Amino acid sequence: MTRPVHPGRPDDPASLDQDLRDLALAAANAGSHAILRELRGGELRIDTKAHAADFVTTADKAAESAILRLVSAARPRDAVLAEESGVHEGDSGVRWLVDPLDGTMNFVHRRRDYAVSVGVERDGRIVAGAVVRPADGDWAAAGGAEVFGRDGTPRVSSAVELSDSIVGIGLPGVLDHRARVHTFLGELMQQARDYRRTGSSACELLSVALGAQEGYLGFGVNIWDVAAGIALVDAAGGSSEFVTTSSGLEVLVAGTPEVTKTLVGMVKVI
Repeated sequence: MTRPVHPGRPDDPASLDQDLRDLALAAANAGSHAILRELRGGELRIDTKAHAADFVTTADKAAESAILRLVSAARPRDAVLAEESGVHEGDSGVRWLVDPLDGTMNFVHRRRDYAVSVGVERDGRIVAGAVVRPADGDWAAAGGAEVFGRDGTPRVSSAVELSDSIVGIGLPGVLDHRARVHTFLGELMQQARDYRRTGSSACELLSVALGAQEGYLGFGVNIWDVAAGIALVDAAGGSSEFVTTSSGLEVLVAGTPEVTKTLVGMVKVI
């Protein structure tokens, strides 16, 4: 016999997703505090990974350690995919997607456009997430059909036309692919109000969820870069979709529902 599901019980998906949201926000805040502690300590170390412009710092590592300690203590059976430490196996059906410092190049150059991003996937679907910006304290969290942020309830822009829209751009890492996207930007500029490039997918998607821009195109993003932001945008009334272009580029398209639909049609032919 199937047991009835009651609100607040562990087998209630909405209640579980709210709990995951709250833990995601707590973990993102823990990561943010770790970054700020590294900055206050004055001994920040900067290394490189795949190439000379692919940075990792002691702040990235401290933030990830703080996030994983909190998550593993609260939910030891969950899986984790984290940017710095990789795969942590689990058997609960829940997976945490962690970018401890999205926008490390901005951080290294003392720009303020960086964020801690903690997303949650349950049974293969993104259901919750939180993004926190340590430099200015802005944040938002979503899960269980709810979204909230520092300044109230986030909501995507009411724009329906690309001509009324600002679109954020995340460029791919491969130089030839970047050149192809730059050619596309010429076409985009003929139809959109303008575009922006902050260098942080998490910051871009937070801006979409807050209604500060109407769309985002993230070329070649990793799932840990965008999982939390996808949760925010979808819960704030927007939409998101992964698209493969005709030349094989993978791109995350997110924004208001109407702008997302228009952008999907445009990028497919790149």
